[in-house]
Amino acid sequence: MDLKAEIAELEKEKKEIKKKLYEAKGEREKLNKLTVELKKRKRELIEEIEKYKKEGLMHKKRRDEINSQVAKAKERRSELNKEYENVKKKLIELKKKYFPKGPSLEILIQRRDALEFKQMTQQLSKKEEEEIIEQLAKINKEIKEREKILESNEELREYVKKEKELKEKSDREHKKVKELAEKAQKEHFEMIECFSRVNQLKKELRKIEREYILSKINADRAHREFVSYIKKIREIEEKINKAREIMKRTEKEKEKDILLKKADEIYQRFKRGEKLSTEDLLLLQKAGLI
Repeated sequence: MDLKAEIAELEKEKKEIKKKLYEAKGEREKLNKLTVELKKRKRELIEEIEKYKKEGLMHKKRRDEINSQVAKAKERRSELNKEYENVKKKLIELKKKYFPKGPSLEILIQRRDALEFKQMTQQLSKKEEEEIIEQLAKINKEIKEREKILESNEELREYVKKEKELKEKSDREHKKVKELAEKAQKEHFEMIECFSRVNQLKKELRKIEREYILSKINADRAHREFVSYIKKIREIEEKINKAREIMKRTEKEKEKDILLKKADEIYQRFKRGEKLSTEDLLLLQKAGLI
């Protein structure tokens, strides 16, 4: 292969490698951009995980604190219920002792209220109306008897009052237990939601980390390819330059041979005494023969 053909082949190879160089550069830039984006997403996910973890621990702490209050409220409610049952038991004994036999005052009041409601809301016959009036009179009489006994008996009155107060306290404590338990449950659900979110984000983080590593490896590979193509192009350019220098030297040598050949012919003519032109003399001078 002559030098011109070799240079042409090298130029063609250089062009192909340049194309690969730009492709590798584009791939590297694309992967570097993706790597930066994945790194940013990694940082965002880590921040989100920490945020939800802290929030979850905060809800856990609140839940535990409220559960501690629930336990105390339950203990207090249990104490009040026990005290209430003792007072109620004593009150039943006192009522049996002082009240006449028959229904309790509470039951009588309930019966009276039910009859009065029936009287007001239902259409009754004359006979039914009379029967209700008669029943109400009897019940009211029994209620008054028991109320009179209650008003006159200090011990009985005191236990009725105690029973009422303890019942109210127990109900309040029960309400408190219920409200606190609902609050604790709410904190528990919020804690579970936060930790569930943490688990989801951790899964996403692991996926992003895998993508980040692969992207970085591929970006490094693309960069190495880019650098190798630059090196190859430089090597080809060196070969081209070297071939051109050889061509240049060869052409100069050919020109010199032609010049010397022509000069020798002129010199032979000069030796034969032939007349030389100015151009002939300049050529002899250039060849170093005169």
